[in-house]
Amino acid sequence: MSGNRNYDAIVIGAGVIGTATALALTDRGRRTLILERATPAHRGGSSHGLNRIVRLTDYHPDYVRLNRLAMRAWEELEDAAGERLLVRTGNLEVGPGAQVYADALTAAGETFTWLSADEARERWPGLRFADEEPIFVQEEGGVCFADRTVRAQVRLAVERGAELLEGTTAERLAVAGDGVELGAGDRTVRAPVLVVAAGAWAGPLLASIGIDLPLTPTLEQVSYVRLADPSPLPTVIDYTEDPAVDHYAVPDPAVVGGLKLALDHAGPVVDPDTRSYEPDPARLRRAAAWAARRFASLEPTDPPETCLYTNTPDGDYVLDRIGPVVIGSACSGHGFKASPAVGRIIADLATGADPPLPLGRFRAGRFAPGV
Repeated sequence: MSGNRNYDAIVIGAGVIGTATALALTDRGRRTLILERATPAHRGGSSHGLNRIVRLTDYHPDYVRLNRLAMRAWEELEDAAGERLLVRTGNLEVGPGAQVYADALTAAGETFTWLSADEARERWPGLRFADEEPIFVQEEGGVCFADRTVRAQVRLAVERGAELLEGTTAERLAVAGDGVELGAGDRTVRAPVLVVAAGAWAGPLLASIGIDLPLTPTLEQVSYVRLADPSPLPTVIDYTEDPAVDHYAVPDPAVVGGLKLALDHAGPVVDPDTRSYEPDPARLRRAAAWAARRFASLEPTDPPETCLYTNTPDGDYVLDRIGPVVIGSACSGHGFKASPAVGRIIADLATGADPPLPLGRFRAGRFAPGV
């Protein structure tokens, strides 16, 4: 593509949220450009890697209701892609913090089951539990293939008419007339609506057109292990170790007994353009020490990986429209599970349709009154 061109919508960012949005826009007949500074699912962003947790369980009923929409959207995405993207494993919540999540499920009218330690041990012999700790399972939770999901959404969007421009940075943004104008190298493109789904790069992009939000990228990391005696495992969110940092494990959807281990929101603030790709040994040891207490004998497999979170001060998403600009970013590390539904909601904002859920808690104005 060169020179000037007009579109119905421009999406900046080909991560899981941007590609879900582009797919939803093309399904509504919008001529859509996806602009990506690198490649879809590139390792410098937030959407790459083997897997992510997909769960109905969440800390507030608003998110549980959103996740219910996402569960249906995941099934529809799999059907459209013609490949398996989601594996149901059950989602296990352990420790005192589990009660908050149980209350949110109950308030949203969803079901789950409290388990005794003996019941949990019998079902998952690869896990260890203290006798009196709170444990519940929500059976619909599971694991998605992360890279595969992003690439499936890109493929479907392009097949349905979207244009993907890789390796191109949005250099010049302007609100122009009743739409937006974007420059990238020798190209200038225009559209009546712009979706910013650029993850860790969203803050500066939005600031360049006068939308200042407190978005903070942090460097997170994961490690990979497997049970020495493989057996099926659920996803595990553990609140027993640290009241400020959840510890979690995500089963490998393709390998019985394989696991991804991580500490949630435990990394330092970084610049996405100068970030390190080296994991922090101290956090690796911390995750390994927790896993040694929670799981049966483990052995390492693949090398650790890093990724970026883009955080808001309250940990909630930003899903909003300000003039011709739709903000679909800053998921604070918990956006992947709901991404097929979030993409459709962002498309609603972009096309003037009514979203299926109230979006009050996600508005940008909570940080900048009057925005």
